Amino acid sequence: MSTQTQPVPYPSLLSWLAGGAPDTTKIAADLKAMADNQHYERFLLDLEDEQAAFKAALLAAFPQTALDKREFTKAAGSLAAVASPTLKTAGPVCLTSLAGPRDAFDRAYLWTAPDGVLRYKGGTVYGRTSNTRMRLSADNGRRLYVASANHPLKLWLRKNNQDATIQEIFSVVAGAGGYDALVAQNAVDWESSAGGPLTTPKGLVQVITKSGAFHSISWNTPYCTAGWVDSLLPTLITQGTIPAPGGPKTIGQNVHSTQIVGSAWMPGVDNQDCKPGEMPGQWHTDVAATLCPLAANHVQLRHITEFCDILKKAGFTAGGTDLVARITYLLANHPQRRADLESLPNIKAYYKQCF
Repeated sequence: MSTQTQPVPYPSLLSWLAGGAPDTTKIAADLKAMADNQHYERFLLDLEDEQAAFKAALLAAFPQTALDKREFTKAAGSLAAVASPTLKTAGPVCLTSLAGPRDAFDRAYLWTAPDGVLRYKGGTVYGRTSNTRMRLSADNGRRLYVASANHPLKLWLRKNNQDATIQEIFSVVAGAGGYDALVAQNAVDWESSAGGPLTTPKGLVQVITKSGAFHSISWNTPYCTAGWVDSLLPTLITQGTIPAPGGPKTIGQNVHSTQIVGSAWMPGVDNQDCKPGEMPGQWHTDVAATLCPLAANHVQLRHITEFCDILKKAGFTAGGTDLVARITYLLANHPQRRADLESLPNIKAYYKQCF
């Protein structure tokens, strides 16, 4: 995060709140000066979500009665180092903001908490989208999004037909707890998008990856089909379901081996498979870590891989009209593998004349 660098009139308090070793005597003097300058009340108001943590930290040196009376002349104990990571940021930001008018918006006071939630000074920032007020968050690229309780996909805020970043926040206004981010002058409602169409395999893959939601997919038991006889490409197929806006979505992923990722597809969506070259790099990584181990341990896929190698060495190629001849060749030249061949899905149904 970035903050203003102009001098703050309470340097000992600033150092302590930023994580430095506390000098209780000097901090007490800063607090007394704040109270005398009528800055203390404003500071507490600006802290918002961090106000309780700040008061709790002060109790190590000042009794509750002293806090209630704003009496910081003499400390009754020693302050401890600030441990809260959010107070370490909110405290210095709120102190720095005392140098200017309280109601003047300054983008420098926007920062992102460790959980990704956007904060202004010490308060949570909200965005209104689809008539709902939701907490705003920002990713590592400072792009703004809201998270739904109903699904793991992030809804990215949009401005000027592109993903909005913290830089695109026009201003913030105090709301019912926290602040509402304005998209333009007096405009509170933001457009939002999941990041792509949820109706195509490529779109769904991109949306899931952009939201970091791969591990929210519930994968079914992987299975093989008889398509390998034609393609000579051993394929393990897995279908997974993920909650999404408007209802759950199903994505299928083909894994050709423990290293090569096949196409992703959606049931009922034909001729639109998402090919490996169209997949984000993170999708490849997640599939390799999650689905490829299933392929490595899948007995049927291992048999299919061996049969494809046998057929390739015998001169058979992908495609063609000699599919029955391929099964016949395996049965005639490798009779010891008959049981393995018959165990494969749909083989006896599709090529019953061979058995």
